Amino acid sequence: MPRKTPMHGNLTHASLARIPADALPLLGRLRAYASVEVRPDGAHAWVRWDEAGFEILRALLPVERAEFFERVDKLWHRCGHSLPAFNLPGDGFLPLASVLTPAAATLIAPDTETLPRVLLALKRCNQPRPSSAMLCGVKELAAWADMATHAELDAVQAAHSGELVLLLGERLPALTGAERFWGGRLLCPLGWAPDPALPESALIEALQVAGHELALLRPGALEIIPRDALRPLTRASARLGAR
Repeated sequence: MPRKTPMHGNLTHASLARIPADALPLLGRLRAYASVEVRPDGAHAWVRWDEAGFEILRALLPVERAEFFERVDKLWHRCGHSLPAFNLPGDGFLPLASVLTPAAATLIAPDTETLPRVLLALKRCNQPRPSSAMLCGVKELAAWADMATHAELDAVQAAHSGELVLLLGERLPALTGAERFWGGRLLCPLGWAPDPALPESALIEALQVAGHELALLRPGALEIIPRDALRPLTRASARLGAR
């Protein structure tokens, strides 16, 4: 089991996004893409690219408060919405490489003084978020699994360790005493948020979480969970874990 140490709808045809301006540095690795263009707009920035820009989407999805748009019959629509979106910019875009340029390198003499490390912690947060994972007891899970439908069982994956089970899925059961979490690869308790408040991708990189792993953040503890520890939940596996 683990060692101790958010879906946006169908974005297949998205080719325009509005993001906070301070999130632009996260797009640094996309400067080589000629189709990526940026239009600064005060505290925000517009980013556009060719369709099927999957690398672009991967970089933008973790950005908080990002909005995505697609063209439908020559009109812009917010992804997942049927009504057109108006007053979107059509000009003023510049290549990302010309807007986001590396800072000039400055050589600094070695210094024996080290900078203080920034600690990752949790802080209270009232922002409502859907739960994507939960920790529950093996006995409570087995009791629920005995009564659950096949569809309910198929909707979750489970990883077992001792008296606890981690469940992942969009439709999680309502179990007494369960601890619920939100997030994609960095799972945080509902009602809490990471501190510092950085995008999930930045925190995952700082924690050195590999692509085949998830990070479970709890008060005073961080657990790294291999994805292959997750298995489809069955009645048999739930009963076996409760023995």
